[in-house]
Amino acid sequence: MLGQYRRLFSAEGSLAFTLAGVVARYPMGMYGVSVLLLMVDTSGSYATAGRVAAVGLVAMAVCAPLVGRLVDRYGQAKVAVPATVTSVAACTGTVLCAQYGAPMWAIYVTYALSAPCPFVGTLARARWVRIYREQPDMMHTANAFERIVDEIVFITGPAAAGLLCGAIGPAAGLYAANTLLLVGTLLFAAQRRTEPIPVPIDKSQKRVRLLTPGITATVALFPIFGIALGSMELVTVNYVASHSSRSYSGIFLALIGLGSCLTGLYFGTLKLKSDLRRRTLAVSAVLSACLMPVPLLLDGNLVLFGAWAFVVGSAFAPFLITTLGLLQQLTPEERINEGMSLVDAGLVGGQAIGLSTSGVIAAHYGATTGFLIVSAAGLLTLLVATGGARWCDFRR
Repeated sequence: MLGQYRRLFSAEGSLAFTLAGVVARYPMGMYGVSVLLLMVDTSGSYATAGRVAAVGLVAMAVCAPLVGRLVDRYGQAKVAVPATVTSVAACTGTVLCAQYGAPMWAIYVTYALSAPCPFVGTLARARWVRIYREQPDMMHTANAFERIVDEIVFITGPAAAGLLCGAIGPAAGLYAANTLLLVGTLLFAAQRRTEPIPVPIDKSQKRVRLLTPGITATVALFPIFGIALGSMELVTVNYVASHSSRSYSGIFLALIGLGSCLTGLYFGTLKLKSDLRRRTLAVSAVLSACLMPVPLLLDGNLVLFGAWAFVVGSAFAPFLITTLGLLQQLTPEERINEGMSLVDAGLVGGQAIGLSTSGVIAAHYGATTGFLIVSAAGLLTLLVATGGARWCDFRR
């Protein structure tokens, strides 16, 4: 297993951009909790804190494809650095507005303006595509590795932010996240050898189409999965709080991430011979089966619920690794950053919908009812994967 990952980093410059990218990506796991803790402390309202966080998510989902298009045209370094500086400045403005009692509209505006920061994980995946596009096995391992990094970030990031805010102050999480983001992005952008070559637009030639039927069908899977992800997070917290203490909910969320991390680690070493369309159907079916509303039958048994949460997480990594690999093969090389950014936009937008929808349902109909949203999203994922499979050819 380790040999396959060692071979992954045998490419020149791959370790350098990966380490820099980890530093730049770690804040992505910190921002959500940090802004919630800051706004709860300064406004005293969970509803206000949730609205500010939602504004940031929606703005991020809108900006991600636009930033990706600019990266394809001008290059990662030329876009990522100024975009990150702007984002950090805007987020710092959010902190100052919250601490000094500025009007709420100023907080919404400054936090929305922090959204154009590029997802460094997307930029890293584009670099792997440049290196291993003609080696499907290595590209599969690269996608698995990136998924593992994502899980580590989103398992440990919120905990780190919470500890900083508790030990230093409510603004400490955002200040630390901004610092890591700026330093990490600057280090990442400095790794020019592995940066994909930008493709300037030739107005005399017809631009390569991005949203072909196959790409559209594949991209549609990510917001649906995002709904399942966001719903799962909220209803897990609600379910645990209703049967024990809310303070234990982090353990069960960590079990989901641990299942995904371990499965992704192993899945990335497999040499799979089936084509990506059939593989996408298979992992969608497994995901749909794992997301069945089992907690409705558990009668509050948290031991069994923890086992189920681990199994659910184990289905996440293979699904994301496989669907991302399919999208990478379908996407034209000259628009790879924009194509990959659609993944982040879809996931973030879906999470916002899942969080809000499952929260309303759980509030009105009980803690376990929200799991029906999770299951419905899993079933819809399978239906979309099945219906879209015939469009996912590899013709441009």
